Amino acid sequence: MSQPDIEDRPDLNTGKRWSEVDLFELANSVRLRDPVEKIAGFICRSRREVRDKIAELKQAGELERRVRETAANARPE
Repeated sequence: MSQPDIEDRPDLNTGKRWSEVDLFELANSVRLRDPVEKIAGFICRSRREVRDKIAELKQAGELERRVRETAANARPE
């Protein structure tokens, strides 16, 4: 039996609907310039799923808005 491609390796939330919390965490991770591998592990999704959602949000013009919103809600460190 072959192993799934690392990009498609399933995780706990793979294939599930993206919640607003998932989208917030995705946008915040993009804002922080986290690598896809880290984002995927954090929100329990496959790397491909994360890349596809980022591309989808970019194409819809939603990613920048969501990143701005997460920045506005970020606590100063």
